[in-house]
Order: sequence, then structure tokens, then C-alpha cells
Amino acid sequence: MVKLTVNKKILAALVFLVAFIYAAFTYIDIASKVNSPECNIGSYCPHEEQLNFINGAIPFIVSISVVVGAAVYYLMSQKVESKEISLKKQSDVLLKFLNNDEKKLVNLLIDNNGKALQAEASRLPGMSKLKSHRVVQKLVDKGVIESEKVGKTNIVKFTKEIREGLL
Repeated sequence: MVKLTVNKKILAALVFLVAFIYAAFTYIDIASKVNSPECNIGSYCPHEEQLNFINGAIPFIVSISVVVGAAVYYLMSQKVESKEISLKKQSDVLLKFLNNDEKKLVNLLIDNNGKALQAEASRLPGMSKLKSHRVVQKLVDKGVIESEKVGKTNIVKFTKEIREGLL
């Protein structure tokens, strides 16, 4: 399956939005011409014929859109669920090699998308500032996380390899 980047998703959404707006204005334009002076040529009006076709096609198009949307949702939800299960398995394997304090910090990072302040780690149950500092140093030494000094605080985050594997 093709993996779309955020820019491509935004572009696809804009294309659909423009197509919808174009269809709406076309419908309004045709609907406004039904009773116009140029349609007073007898009983035949080409605009009325177009409008009748559009009115008949709208339920069909909506039905197809709902079916396609449901199918995409069904297929994507399975992929998301399988990714969540895979993430859980990978994080469980990583956590088996860590002690309780290190597990707490890794779980904090997983909950915060791989990035957290070291001060947040010191607020975990059973952690002090000194203990969180030592845990961070152990995980840095093991290559699980990296610490970045920003002003008076440290930001701890997973290394690139761990981040790609877990998140």
C-alpha cells in the first residue's frame, strides 16, 4: 500500500474539496437556468434535462461514496490495529531488558510520542530528581534514549532507531 505523506494527504483533501465546490456551483448554475428566458422555447429545456439527470445521480454518487468510505475505514482500521499490536509487542520486548524505574521512563516516553521533559520523569511515582537523572543516564548509556539540554531543563527522547521501531 502506498504510504502518503502529510503534504500529499493535504493535497488530496484540497482536490476533493475543490471538486465538491465545483460540483455544487455547477448544480446551482444549472438549477438557476431552468426557468430562465432562454428556456422559454416551447416545452423543451436542456437545462431541466441536465438537472433531472443530476438529481437522479446524486443518490447513486452518495451511495458509492458511503460504500467506498466504509471500505477505506475498514481496511485502515485493521492496519492501525495491527500496528498497535506490533507496537505493544515491540515495547514489551524492550521493557523486558529494563528495570522498574527504566520501564516507568520508557512508558512515559511512549505515552508522550517519544519525547518528554526530564522534570516529568522526576514526577513519576517513586522517582526523585536524582533518581530520574540516574535513570536517564543509564538509558542514554544503553542507547535507548538521548538527552538534549534546553535552557535549564533536559528533553529526553528515544534515539532515532528506537523511535522508528516503536512509533
